[in-house]
Amino acid sequence: MRLKPIALLLLTILISLTLVGIAARIAPPEARADIREQETQLTSLPEIQQGELLTALVKHYRDNDPLKSLAYGEQALAIFARWPDDVRKVAVLNNMAWVYVSLSQYEKAQQRTDESKQLAKTGGDLRGLFTAHTMQGIIYWRKADYQTALKTFEQAQEIARQENDLRGIANTTNYMAIIYQTLGQPEKALDYFMRAFNIQKELGDEKSIAVSLNNIANMYGTSGNYSLALDYQLQSRKIREELNDLPGLAQILGNIGLTYFYLKDSEQALSYLQRSLGYYESLKDQQGIAEIHGNLGMVHLHEHQLESALLQYQEALSLAKAIPDTALEARINIDLANAYIELDDPEQAFKQITTGLEQANRLGIVSIGAYGLLTLAKVEKLRGNSQRALALSAKALDSSRQLQDKRIIRDAHEFRYLLYKSQGQAAQALESLEAFKQVNDEMFNSESDQRLAFLLSHFEAEQQEQQIKLLQADQALQKTQLAQHTYQRNVWLGGLSVLFIIILLLVNRHHQRKINASLNQNIQSQRELIQAVAHEFRSPLARVQLAFDMLEEQFSQSKPTRLIDTINNGLGELEKLIKEALDFIQMENKSRPLHLSQVNLNKLLGELIEANTALYPDKAFRLEANHDDNYSLKADSTQITRAFSNIIRNAARFARSQVLITLSQEKSAFLVIIEDDGPGIPMAQRDRVFEPFVRLDQSRCRDSGGIGLGLALAKKICEAHGGTLTISSSHLGGAKLSLTCPVSCKALENKQ
Repeated sequence: MRLKPIALLLLTILISLTLVGIAARIAPPEARADIREQETQLTSLPEIQQGELLTALVKHYRDNDPLKSLAYGEQALAIFARWPDDVRKVAVLNNMAWVYVSLSQYEKAQQRTDESKQLAKTGGDLRGLFTAHTMQGIIYWRKADYQTALKTFEQAQEIARQENDLRGIANTTNYMAIIYQTLGQPEKALDYFMRAFNIQKELGDEKSIAVSLNNIANMYGTSGNYSLALDYQLQSRKIREELNDLPGLAQILGNIGLTYFYLKDSEQALSYLQRSLGYYESLKDQQGIAEIHGNLGMVHLHEHQLESALLQYQEALSLAKAIPDTALEARINIDLANAYIELDDPEQAFKQITTGLEQANRLGIVSIGAYGLLTLAKVEKLRGNSQRALALSAKALDSSRQLQDKRIIRDAHEFRYLLYKSQGQAAQALESLEAFKQVNDEMFNSESDQRLAFLLSHFEAEQQEQQIKLLQADQALQKTQLAQHTYQRNVWLGGLSVLFIIILLLVNRHHQRKINASLNQNIQSQRELIQAVAHEFRSPLARVQLAFDMLEEQFSQSKPTRLIDTINNGLGELEKLIKEALDFIQMENKSRPLHLSQVNLNKLLGELIEANTALYPDKAFRLEANHDDNYSLKADSTQITRAFSNIIRNAARFARSQVLITLSQEKSAFLVIIEDDGPGIPMAQRDRVFEPFVRLDQSRCRDSGGIGLGLALAKKICEAHGGTLTISSSHLGGAKLSLTCPVSCKALENKQ
């Protein structure tokens, strides 16, 4: 897998940063009780009052309807030409610049900020002047003129210091931190991020806190700590959902999708990236749309869907050129080079990588440059220039160490190991392999619980089951001994009933403590065993992989590769089994907390149907629901999506031609029925399909895919939300799965 540098996450932060903090600056000072009600009365107002309302409307529609905001802005400027109001005119000009930036129309944005800056200087409007400087810094940042952007942000920060404006200081500090991180100065960037975050916490500014949480997540993502990065991203997403911050939601959903990609969960990555793309398209943010197309190309490339990857990359490159955004162009050119490497086209790959590196070096973007150097090394290896490939990979390694980007460090060591091995340089190959394993283990050990165990095999599961049986036998023995002692005391101490009761209570307490101590000791032993075996399991797997790599090289390209494909497929199935098993164990043990939010079931089911239609084009999917009703469910969005996805995918896999999904509300619960016209499930075997690792014979066999955990995991997720999942026969002829979930579960909310 070719992982992207931290620039991939950094370049997506702009939208949320643009929307944070400036709102207080460019918003009109008047309070609005109901802006939409006032909008209907606009034409009936005198012109002098229309200017005040139009200023408010420009800001109101700035985020959710940018074209309408611009139209009101032009009306306001026409009125201010006849009825001068410099303060409101500056606010309108800055708001219009904001909209033009979100539409990637930088020249128009620059023109509006120049006007507002000149007008604010003349009128002594420090607040408007600060906003104009900040907006111009963002414009320079988007145009990849980083040094000018830094100077402009410093000027804006100086104005904020004169006014003792903590919010303005925090925002400009955040902007500068992002530029330092883009330029490959992570320590300085982290220092600035922490300064901004501390100020925002002091102010209690939720929108700014959401941005800082995402910035911190990016820093953890660079170091390979994906579980912690995802945790901060989900916190940021929650705040943005509560604030209905659509640009911020678009950005954070894209970042969450990338984190899932780094966790090798392509299905979740695609889901989040597609949702992010929908938001960006509704906002008409061309830069955001281009970013997401590039990220989708990366996922398709990882899945070896090369044609789809090329289409996504070419669409992203076309948008980046149209904006224009040279930094984005550079990154996508390097991505395209990786795609052509997979297509075994070294000349086209060389053309793309030289263009991308030239653009990155001209802009001084160290993070993209390191990624490009490693890609160029791969191209040179493909062209047969092994020594140049080694030299280039060494440069990439030095740059990535400066950036502290463990992903590129790891990939560079892996590349050098494979190159040395192909040249027969065993000592250098071993040194690179050990360096690769060390970095990979550091990243692995810092990941979330679902990857920390990696994993329970059948043998480990049987060991755990045997330990539980031994523990139960020990408890039964102790209970028998306790009963014998009680009988003896009853015989000899019958006349001393009061004393006997006291002694019995003391004995019971003593034995209960022994039982508890034994239980805790056994649980601790189990945990240590699982972690030890999981750690040791990686070493023989690494040796097997190395042996297989050496064996693979002994085959010439003209020889059959069926055995190689079989082994690779087996390794892939083992990884999938391990991930599915750990997810099920966490749900079974209730060790994974639920992150509750409002989920629109109608929208969610529609998205899943759209995704499965692409996967199963020969099957017809239909959703029956009253679209006027509000099917809003309080649930963990990620988990409930996974449950529905597993059930729908299971129905599609076995359906002959159609899948029917019915959504309705019954009293205080939602009912979702998923039916197919497949062979169905015999009544005697319906309970067994919810057991882990159980696959039914006959019509529903293992050849159809899966490892027997999809429905089991779906049932656990449903029960965790206080619902039920049952199976019956469908009138279509196949299986009918009925899922109920309470509309609101106070018990679940109290646990959060």
